[in-house]
Amino acid sequence: MVLVYIDHDGKKPKKGGLEAVTRARELAGALGSPVAGLIVGQGLGEVAEAAKTYVDTLYVADAPAFAEYTAEKWTAAAFAAAQKAGAKAVVAPASRTGRTWTARLAARMDAGLLEDVLEIEPSAEAVVAKRYTFLNRVLETQRAAYPVVVTSKPNAAPVAEPGGEGRVEGLEVPLGELEARVEVLERIQEEKKRVSLTEANVVVTGGRGMGSAEAFKLVEELADLLGGAVGATRAVVDAGWRPYAEQVGQTGKTVQPALYIALGVSGAVQHQAGMNKSKVVAAVNKDPDAPIFKETDYGIVGDVHQVLPAMIEAVKKLKD
Repeated sequence: MVLVYIDHDGKKPKKGGLEAVTRARELAGALGSPVAGLIVGQGLGEVAEAAKTYVDTLYVADAPAFAEYTAEKWTAAAFAAAQKAGAKAVVAPASRTGRTWTARLAARMDAGLLEDVLEIEPSAEAVVAKRYTFLNRVLETQRAAYPVVVTSKPNAAPVAEPGGEGRVEGLEVPLGELEARVEVLERIQEEKKRVSLTEANVVVTGGRGMGSAEAFKLVEELADLLGGAVGATRAVVDAGWRPYAEQVGQTGKTVQPALYIALGVSGAVQHQAGMNKSKVVAAVNKDPDAPIFKETDYGIVGDVHQVLPAMIEAVKKLKD
């Protein structure tokens, strides 16, 4: 059996969760086994109705104890589901929360851990996976025998399509002292107006060359026209112009969209580590020697304050 953790927003599966389903199906094909799913949280009736169409069996850990995320409780839920399913492999999205509990799960299962995988070649004996390392500049191949825990890098796998009507089972998770070990006192969460940065097909990032926080209104406008997310460099975040949640780079988020637009971004190696595997990169910078141009497919040497409004008008005309 292959178990996949399906991340969700409380109403429906997230894109990353459905990409993980695709990876789980690849593993299940090599093992000749069905796919079981797991969702965790509180009040999961609506999510379960959607998620069950992607798996053969859906385990639902629905309880007040799971109203707030902690790595320990999610590990316990995944371990309980893996035991119940007799899972040889567990797949989860390589999200920020996913990375915190999957390593714990691998240790508890005495399993191999393949993180941030771009692609896999599973067999009946082991899984060979490819991932980036060394600031995303080296492609590394790893091999792990079963049991194994795999995390799927965002935007690296196709989104799964529904495949039937799976059976839903409630999952009892023995938490014991875990329920009281960590208590979430407060959660401050930004109101999301756009698609998640790590799941976006288009990312429009502004750098220090934008000049001010107010100038990012144009970055937002272009991102909205393209149905994308807004990104920022570390210098911009450190200046307080944009929130840390939008930071792209070694100390921020790693993105791999179909289109990455860098506006007034110099392109230091730390920033490149977070975006250099984007499928198409376009950049605007007044410095023709800016490092970002080494990573671009399309580059414009010019003042971003003149070029960006022209780009916005061009996109508007294309959409009319």
